[in-house]
Amino acid sequence: MKKLNNKGFSLVELIIVIAIMAILVGVVGTQVIPYLENSRKAKDQQILSAWNTAAVSAYSTEAANLNSTAVYTITIANGTAVAATSSVTPDAGTAKLVATFNALTDIPASGYSFSDMASKAGKAITKVVITVDGGNGTVVTTTTCTGSYSFDPIENK
Repeated sequence: MKKLNNKGFSLVELIIVIAIMAILVGVVGTQVIPYLENSRKAKDQQILSAWNTAAVSAYSTEAANLNSTAVYTITIANGTAVAATSSVTPDAGTAKLVATFNALTDIPASGYSFSDMASKAGKAITKVVITVDGGNGTVVTTTTCTGSYSFDPIENK
């Protein structure tokens, strides 16, 4: 009688391997999901930091048109055009500050939609306020979010 040379896996062995893989995917998957959200939030934080840097650049570019002792506030609200105010009125430089800021950030004239942010915290943002204090040379970016979401303020000197 000829001996069969069976090479391969039995059905039971394959089912056991698939079950072990499913358990591993379930355990690892639950551990990875929070890290994915953290990376999305870090990406949103990077966008906010870029806006902070753009405000510094816009202020530097328009320094000749701005009052060096004034405090300028650039506001980015959900779905509205970027606006700026000055602690000194009248101040004709705010319009130039906004134009330069918009050119550096590529924010559309119709405004930025925070639903384009990557994280849940980013989508919860309703307003970003960038305060440029020419008197002491600081730029601070703060956010207003709905719910329990928040971002730490970003500060440049």
